[in-house]
Amino acid sequence: MQRRPVVAAALAVVPALGHAYLRRWTRGVAWLALLVGSALTVAGLHDAGVAGAVAPGVVPGSWPDGGVAVALAVVLGMSVADAYVLARRQASPGEVTCPRCGRPVDLSIEFCWFCSVEFDYVEE
Repeated sequence: MQRRPVVAAALAVVPALGHAYLRRWTRGVAWLALLVGSALTVAGLHDAGVAGAVAPGVVPGSWPDGGVAVALAVVLGMSVADAYVLARRQASPGEVTCPRCGRPVDLSIEFCWFCSVEFDYVEE
């Protein structure tokens, strides 16, 4: 089944959902962990008063409240772009992919090298 890049990008606005649509479970969990980790890190730096060390001249506790939102928006934007590129790569014509894992396959062997599913060939 061919996945649409625009749908994957739209679903990726919700963390890991676009990658789940593409059946890239590990990558989706990794993006979700990166999003949560960056939010916790930026919020922790802000609350701990490390602002002066990160940006000299900034008084601790005076960072704008949108600092966490900016970090989340950057990571979320990269996740959306990643889901879009993955979907475009999967939709490229001329490449035969495994129906189970979606990775490119070698037609000279009768199974997928990555997930070991056997192929049924149809004579035309």
